Amino acid sequence: MVGFAEYGRWFVFGMAKSGIAVSLLLARDGKRVAVSDDDPSALEKFRASDAMRAYPDIEIVEKARAAAAAAASECVVVSPGVALDHPVLMRAREAGVPVMGEIEAAYRYTRARIVGVTGTNGKSTTVGVVGALLKAGGVDVVVAGNVGTPLADIVRERDPETLVLELSSFQLDTIDRFRVDVAVLLNVTPDHLDRYHHSFAEYSASKARILNRAGAETYYVYNAEDRVAASLADSHRGPLVPFSSRRRLDAGVFFEDDAMVRVWNGKREVVIRRNEFTPVGVHNLENALASIGAAIPFDVPLDAMRKALRAYRPLPHRMELVRVVDGVAYINDSKATNVDATAKSLESIDGPVIVILGGRDKEGDFGALLPYLKSARRAVLIGEARNVIARALAGRVDTTEASDMADAVRSARASAKPGDTVLLAPACASFDMFKNYQERGEVFRASVNAL
Repeated sequence: MVGFAEYGRWFVFGMAKSGIAVSLLLARDGKRVAVSDDDPSALEKFRASDAMRAYPDIEIVEKARAAAAAAASECVVVSPGVALDHPVLMRAREAGVPVMGEIEAAYRYTRARIVGVTGTNGKSTTVGVVGALLKAGGVDVVVAGNVGTPLADIVRERDPETLVLELSSFQLDTIDRFRVDVAVLLNVTPDHLDRYHHSFAEYSASKARILNRAGAETYYVYNAEDRVAASLADSHRGPLVPFSSRRRLDAGVFFEDDAMVRVWNGKREVVIRRNEFTPVGVHNLENALASIGAAIPFDVPLDAMRKALRAYRPLPHRMELVRVVDGVAYINDSKATNVDATAKSLESIDGPVIVILGGRDKEGDFGALLPYLKSARRAVLIGEARNVIARALAGRVDTTEASDMADAVRSARASAKPGDTVLLAPACASFDMFKNYQERGEVFRASVNAL
């Protein structure tokens, strides 16, 4: 282990997966660790866990004492879901205590080569594809981060040769020394603006931190059609790998004549035909192009890359065909949690569509969906944002409100005709009605299977 030498007393605030993972990593390294959470049930669950039995010296601090404990520590680690202006964190900073995230803390324990992937949409698919490409090329690689397995859990067990990390804006907000060897920026569109003081510029600056401490040796893989991503290329000193689904590039990865093409070091190669890569939609095409670009520094053989791309299967809740009923296809894209993701999902559908929209509003511009709803028979609206969406679509798209997901599926079926598609692409967060987007997709799937 590389680890920390400068801090001995740690306070971890937020005991979801990443908080638990970093607590165990630090405890294993012999640090004095105290933990807390605003939710008492999270602390009780940790108290009863096998992890606590393995590291009984970890101190559990009740909510009322959390601020004082943070201020008395030498370093605080905060979970990404905790707002950075939380009173506990403010108290720590006032006391001169540094605050970092799990990614920053775990980074000190690895010497791995790191591919970091961020963007508003497509992160999970892209890290999965990059991981598959590198594995096919014989690289010792582990996929981790926001995708599911915390980095701290990985480095507690071993230090692989290469890490492919999904990095959210919340995680990037709390890095300092952390840097990647290959930085991938997929896209930057309005999302989480409630967290960023209603400022797209502030959100964009957070995504730009994927290039934190980047140098002349850092590869930058970026969407040439995205304004924010492309603007960062102007000042980057390292190798640039643009990708585009819309046009030919002099160098990089692009889509042309129904094929994914790579041009690098003056050599042009057709990597794979579009229909050989199973995931549908323009967003998945872009994810594949980005992944091919991210593999360039690793010299993955072309045959191995083709085999991995052909074998890749889409993740659940991402343009997932659930069932065809009476000639109507039902597609689960519950992961479309913002307007841009939903627009790309709609763009991928041929023929008439009935779309299920709604949930918790993330301050999206729902009117931006109108150009993609020209072939929509109806929008079925659910959740807290249904009235806001109804106003944005008024007079342009027929809408119906539904009380829950099962009601929405029944309503969509009543409007659908053979050859149509019923698409769950909510353009909203799920937390008003569900635990997360996964549960939302599972309830949609169950509702469709109950038809």
